[in-house]
Amino acid sequence: MEQQNNDLTPAQYDAVKNDANRLKILAGAGSGKTRVLTHRIAHQSKALRIEPEHALCLTFTKKAAEELQERLQALGLSSPVTAGTFHALAYAQLQTRWKDLDLPRVPSILENRKRILNPILPKQFSFEDRESTINEVNWATARRLTPETYPSAAEAARRDPSAGVSQISEFLHKFSQEKKKRNLIDFDDMLEYAIADLTNDAEYAAGRQWKYRYIFVDEFQDVNPLQFALLRSWLGPDSSICVVGDPNQAIYSWNGADAKYLENFDEYFPNSTTVELNENFRSTSKILESASSLLKKGNAMHTHKPDGETPSIYQANDCSAEVSYIAKKIKEKHLQSGRLSGQAVLVRTHTQISQIANIFNELSIPFTSPMDHETATEVHNSVERNSVTITTFHAAKGLEWPVVYIAGLEEGFSPISHAVSESSLDEERRLLYVAMTRAQDQLHCSWARQRTFGTKKVSRRASPYLKEISRSMVAANDQIMKGAPLRERIQILRNQIFPNDKPSPPSSQLRNDLNSWRESRALAADVKPSDVISDEAFEELIARKPKTKTQLERVPQLSTFNVARYGDELISILSNENA
Repeated sequence: MEQQNNDLTPAQYDAVKNDANRLKILAGAGSGKTRVLTHRIAHQSKALRIEPEHALCLTFTKKAAEELQERLQALGLSSPVTAGTFHALAYAQLQTRWKDLDLPRVPSILENRKRILNPILPKQFSFEDRESTINEVNWATARRLTPETYPSAAEAARRDPSAGVSQISEFLHKFSQEKKKRNLIDFDDMLEYAIADLTNDAEYAAGRQWKYRYIFVDEFQDVNPLQFALLRSWLGPDSSICVVGDPNQAIYSWNGADAKYLENFDEYFPNSTTVELNENFRSTSKILESASSLLKKGNAMHTHKPDGETPSIYQANDCSAEVSYIAKKIKEKHLQSGRLSGQAVLVRTHTQISQIANIFNELSIPFTSPMDHETATEVHNSVERNSVTITTFHAAKGLEWPVVYIAGLEEGFSPISHAVSESSLDEERRLLYVAMTRAQDQLHCSWARQRTFGTKKVSRRASPYLKEISRSMVAANDQIMKGAPLRERIQILRNQIFPNDKPSPPSSQLRNDLNSWRESRALAADVKPSDVISDEAFEELIARKPKTKTQLERVPQLSTFNVARYGDELISILSNENA
């Protein structure tokens, strides 16, 4: 037993061995939650506190369930644990139930709702209107709403479907009637039918609750009201429950998920115990601090990894220049490490992927582009081919890379344009936090002042989150360099920016330092870098290397305002003995 647990941290070990009957494990990004969950099941089984054949583990993907079982087997668990998604386990229950009842005509499975919904929708609906309507139907059924209860719930949640609330209610009614007519059930119906069987037959429910009396739930922040209702139906008076989740990674409320079940766990399960895992084993402290600056409620996570490189922010003139910059960085890193699979480009929307992919094709950069419906394991398998990953923030959840580039950090993308309510804007913050915490060692953020949509060129503004991230970077550097001599402060900052690179030529190093300073100043003022100091002044500073204000005043391309406003900062950069 000790051999199984001797490499766990004290907090992890507490989560593993805690004998609470109702346990909530708050597992932050990179804290090893899957490892803790599997070790807990194995430990509790070997300590004879649970019987594996009576344990049920709920995951959100089939691959996650398979991975969990593989890990349990590796930990020496002799009897298999039942693991699967809510839908898979609900359907297995229904199939057994229907067979026992000898139903003459069992329902068929509707695997794609569009097959029924699209013919119901008006012919004049655009593709966007259809997608919006289907998403709204999905949200409504995940929250167990009927055509009658949907309007008030949609208003309370500030939903704004393109078809309008009243029409969505009509579509919900027609969709339900058409499924009944054809004897079809979709995936959410599986859960509703399973709940009905357990609610309407107490003896049957008692048997199910006895069979699976130890329940574990992964990613509990992603549970929706329908799934939670089924979970409650599976729990009996003698059942135990252990959930693992992180409210800071709740990013699926748009699809019906509700983190309140995790946050208010004690209200739903009184006398419960909470264990917090606050140690991040993935990211450097610089990355974690920058990402955590986005969270309104703060973040108790910490890491024992070195400070590492300060995350960078790059402002491009247009979207093509942004992708070219990322491509250049990828190639440079590839020359150093010999691997492309350790790098990923993350974006907010699927539409951003194609332009990046096109330029990568032109530059012969191998890439893979998994979609949101692929699981973490599937994405990992594709990454094993030596290629850069290009994917969305949502699809990146559960994954990690040594080097991460976050592209398109602009208003309209992050936060997304349709996020208007306070809750949706909070979720956009958490989504960017999830994206940033995928990075292990290096994080590079970028945006473009102009972006092309179809044939139209549109001026863009930096995401408001970039300023918050930038301020956290400056604050962190100020804290580290506080009280140190000028040369030492410059060297510390340089080591953070270029920790593993070979020493650059002095002029090249000075250019990097000066450019980083100008980019940061431009971002804070929401102007172009050349509006801070002109390109001509930039080059003249590198050529002359002035060390005093008097020498700065002799640079003809610098205005009196430039010297008064930025003189001390420029001297600090230019006075480095190696510049």
